[in-house]
Amino acid sequence: MHRSLSIVLVLAVGCTAPPVDRTDAPAPTEVGPRLGQPPPGTVPELFLATALAERDTAWTPDSAELYHSVWEGGRGVIVVRTRGPEGWSAPGFAPFSGEHSDLEPFVTADGAWLYFISKRPLPGEPGPGDWNMWRIPRAGEGWGAPEPLPAPLNSEHEEFYPSLTTAGELCFTSDRPGGLGGEDIWCAAPSGDGWAEPVNLGPSVNTPGPEFNSLVAPDGSWLIFGSVRPGDLGGGDLHIAFRGPDGAFLPAVNMGEPVNSAALDYCPALSPDGSLLFFTSSRLPADTGPPTTYAELEAAAAGPGNGRDNLWWVSSEVIEDLRAGAAASE
Repeated sequence: MHRSLSIVLVLAVGCTAPPVDRTDAPAPTEVGPRLGQPPPGTVPELFLATALAERDTAWTPDSAELYHSVWEGGRGVIVVRTRGPEGWSAPGFAPFSGEHSDLEPFVTADGAWLYFISKRPLPGEPGPGDWNMWRIPRAGEGWGAPEPLPAPLNSEHEEFYPSLTTAGELCFTSDRPGGLGGEDIWCAAPSGDGWAEPVNLGPSVNTPGPEFNSLVAPDGSWLIFGSVRPGDLGGGDLHIAFRGPDGAFLPAVNMGEPVNSAALDYCPALSPDGSLLFFTSSRLPADTGPPTTYAELEAAAAGPGNGRDNLWWVSSEVIEDLRAGAAASE
C-alpha cells in the first residue's frame, strides 16, 4: 500500500530547506481553517480531490500548513498548502521534497518535527535505497535538513508511515522479520534521546496478511490502521484497536460503514485538535453517476470523480462511538 513521480530537483538532500514561501504562488483560493470547508459529521465527506491521486494528510499544530502526498508516475511527492490572511495558497512541492520519491508526512504535536518516508539515498550511499523513515526539524517558518531515523527503527527491510504519540512512542509499518506475515505494525517506546527496540504488536493488531499505515492516538489510547482481512467491505479497510488497562492493545475491530467502503480506505490522520479524522479513499462521491456522453466520460476521467485516491474526512466522534461499543462488550 505504499507507492511513489519523476519530479525536478527542488532542494538537494542535506541542505537546509528555506521557509515556506507564502507569497510566490497563485492567488489564495479558500478561506477558513480547513480550506474554507465546514466540518463534517459522522458520515465521511470528500475533503480534497483533484485529477491527481492524493493521500497522507498532515497538519501543523496551528492548522496553517497542510501537507499531503501525491502519487503519480510511480513516484511520490509531498505537497504543501499554506494559509495566509487572504486564504489558502495553491499547492506546491514541499521545500524538502521533489528530487526523490517521498510519501506519508506526519507532523508532531509540538510542531518541532515532520516525519516522512523516502527512497532518497542514506548517508554514504551513492544511490536511492528502499523506503526508510526520515525526519526534518522545524527551522523558523521553514524546515531544516532531513535526517534518516537510526537503526533499529530503519532496517535492511522497508519502513513506512511513521506516527508518534505526544510522549514520543513511534509506530510504523515494516516487512522486517519477526512479524506475523507480510507488512506488520511495530511500535518503539522512547528511550533517552532515541527509541528502544521496536516491538511487533502481535495478533491483536497483526495477521498473516497485510497491515499498513497506522495512526497512533496522541495519548496512545488507540491505533487506527489499514488491513486486508476476511470480512472486510472492499479492497482494504480501516481497523481500530484500543489499549487495555495493561497497556497492550485489545483485538482490533473493523471501523465499519460508513467510514469504510467497497473501495480501499487507508492512511488515517487526525486534526491537531483531535476533532476530525482524515483518511484516503478511492471511493466515489455519493452523487457520482455513470457518464452518459463522451464529454462526461472525459471530464470524469480528469476530475475528482475518477475513482483515484482522494482525501476524505469525518468527525472523530466515530472513534468515541467505537470506544463506547468496545467498552460495552467487555
